[in-house]
Amino acid sequence: MRGLAAVLAALATGTALALAFARVVYLLHMLQLEEYDTRRFVHWVILHVDQLVANPLLDLLGFLGVVALFLHLESAASIVVACSLSAAVGMAGLLWEHRLGARSPVKKALVITPRARRLLVCTTVLNVGMCLVLFPGQARLALAIAWLLPILAPVVLVAGRTVMEPVEALMRDWYVRDARKVLAGFAPTVVGITGSYGKTSTKYFTAHLIESRYRVLITPESFNTTMGICRAIREQLGPEHEVFVVELAENEKGGFEHLLSLVPCSISIATSVGLQHLEEFGSEAAIQRVLKGFVSMPGSGSTVVLNGDDPVLADIESVQGKRLLRVSAGGSLSSDLHAENIVTSTDGLLFDIVTSQDERFACHTMLLGGHNVENILMAVAVARELGVPWNAIQDGVATLQAFPHRLQMTVDAIGIRIIDDAFNSNPAGFAMAMEVLAAFPSRRVLVTPGLVSLGHAEDAANVEAGRQAAGAADTVILVGPKKTRPVREGLLSAGFPETSILTVRSLEEVRGLMRSLLTPGDTVLFENDLPDTYNE
Repeated sequence: MRGLAAVLAALATGTALALAFARVVYLLHMLQLEEYDTRRFVHWVILHVDQLVANPLLDLLGFLGVVALFLHLESAASIVVACSLSAAVGMAGLLWEHRLGARSPVKKALVITPRARRLLVCTTVLNVGMCLVLFPGQARLALAIAWLLPILAPVVLVAGRTVMEPVEALMRDWYVRDARKVLAGFAPTVVGITGSYGKTSTKYFTAHLIESRYRVLITPESFNTTMGICRAIREQLGPEHEVFVVELAENEKGGFEHLLSLVPCSISIATSVGLQHLEEFGSEAAIQRVLKGFVSMPGSGSTVVLNGDDPVLADIESVQGKRLLRVSAGGSLSSDLHAENIVTSTDGLLFDIVTSQDERFACHTMLLGGHNVENILMAVAVARELGVPWNAIQDGVATLQAFPHRLQMTVDAIGIRIIDDAFNSNPAGFAMAMEVLAAFPSRRVLVTPGLVSLGHAEDAANVEAGRQAAGAADTVILVGPKKTRPVREGLLSAGFPETSILTVRSLEEVRGLMRSLLTPGDTVLFENDLPDTYNE
C-alpha cells in the first residue's frame, strides 16, 4: 500500500506539473505578443486575472494541495485516496485546458523561437526544481506546491524571464554586432522610415518606386525592432542589394540611438506624429520629442523627408548638417513636392504631383484612401533623391498595390466587397477608413474592436471613432463588449440607431453572422484586428 501511495503521489505531482506547463505555454504566448516586455505582460495579467482563475479546476487543485498539506493524512489508504483524487482532477484539468484551446483559435500562434524554447526550459526547471528539492523528505509539501504551480504560472514565467535576461542580453549583443558587420560589408544605401503611423505602407511604396532602377531589400512585414532588423540583415541581405529600406519602430526599447547605431541611414522619412503608442511614451509631448529628436540625429542621414502636413513635423524649420525635404498632400506651395487636383473614389486616386520648380506630373493609383497621397509623395521624394526618372515614378505609382490588411479591397464570389483594414489602429487611420467606407453605395457594414494603445486618450478617441462611424456605416458590429463601450457611446450620441449595433465576443462570431447579414453589393470594412492579448 505504501508503494502504491508513493506511485500515486508521483503521478499526482507529475500531473500538476504538466498542467503548470500547459498554463506556462499559454502565458508565454501572451508574453511573446507583448514582445517579452515584463511590464506590459504584468499589466495584461492584472487586467485578465479573471481569465487566469476562470477554470474552477485550478482553484480545486490549489485547495487539494492545501488539504494534503494540513490534514496530516497518516494511513496509506487515505493517502492513496487523496493522491488518486488529485491525479484524476489534474488529468481533468489538462483535458479542460486542451478543449479550451481548441474552442479558442488564435489569430497569431505562439512561435517556438530559440528564445521561447529557452524560456520554456527555464520555467520547467524552476517548476520541477521547486518540487524535487523538497520531495525527498517533504513529499506532501512538494505535492502541495505542485498543485499551486498552475495558479502561480504567471509568477514563475516572470521569474524565468528575469533569470534568462542576462543570457538574452548577451545573445542580443552578439546578433547586433554580427548584423553590423554584415551591413558594413555589403554597404547598401539605407533608407529608414519612422513615424507614429504610415511607416509600413510608405516602406513598400518606396521600395516599389525605386526597384525599377535598383535591387532593393526591405524589412519584411512589420519587422521594425532591433532584433527583427538584425534578422532581416543576417538572413536576407546580400551583395546584390543596392538599397536597404528599413522600418524603424518609434517605440523601440533603447530609443532611436540604439536602432540607428545598427542601421545608420543615408536617407530617412518621418511620416507622422500622433497618439499611437501613447501607453508606452506616457504623453503626446514625449512622442513629439522623440520624433523631433530622430530628425536631428546623425544616424537619420544627410537627407530627411518630412510630411509637411503634420503640424509637429512642419514645425521643424532646419537642422544643421541636414537637407530637409517637405511634401504636402494639402497643396502647401512651400513644399518641395505637393499634390493638387486630388480625386478620391471607390476606384482609387487621381492627383498631380507638383515640384518646387512648377513641374507637374499626373498620377493615378488603384489605392483607396486620400491619406495614401501623403505616403506616395514621401516615397516619390526618396525615389527622386536616388535618381529615378519621372516616367518610371508615374508607372510605379500606377502599379502600387495595397499592403495586406491596409485598406485592401477584394470582392467575393457573390459580389460582396470586403475592405481589410485590420492593421490600422490609430485615430487618423480610422477617420480615413470611414471616409473610404462612406463613398461606397448600397449597404455598408463596419466591423471593429475600436482603438487601443492610446493611454488616457483611448476612451475619448473611441467615442470620436463611434461618431465618425455613425456617418459612414449602416450597420456596426462591435467586437468585444467591454472594450467597445466607448465606441457604442459615440455611435448613440451621433444618433445612430441602437438596433443597427451588433456586439460579439470574437471574430469567429462575426464570420457566422456575416452569412445571414450580407447580400450581394454590400460593403464590409474590417477596421483594426487586435492581437490575442485583447481577447475578452
